Amino acid sequence: MKKKLGNFVARKVGNSIALTVPSMAGFKPGQRFELIQEDNDTLIYKAIDSNPWFNGEYDDIGFKKEIEQVGNPDTMQVGKENVASNQETLFG
Repeated sequence: MKKKLGNFVARKVGNSIALTVPSMAGFKPGQRFELIQEDNDTLIYKAIDSNPWFNGEYDDIGFKKEIEQVGNPDTMQVGKENVASNQETLFG
């Protein structure tokens, strides 16, 4: 789906030229993009960072609260199940 977000003027920032991205586009500060210039001078920006740890998707998650609810996998015993109890359950 294409939608027009407005008209923008390129401006000089240091040694670069910058184009403003309006907040209604839904991008977050620090999000990464790939820039492609087509033969007709059309510029296409494509988001390249879909890692939720870096793109801000997990910014509002309270990990301490999550650990309180489900436990901390770093302190859980893994691979130490009670074999006798499992056998009784399976073979009655």
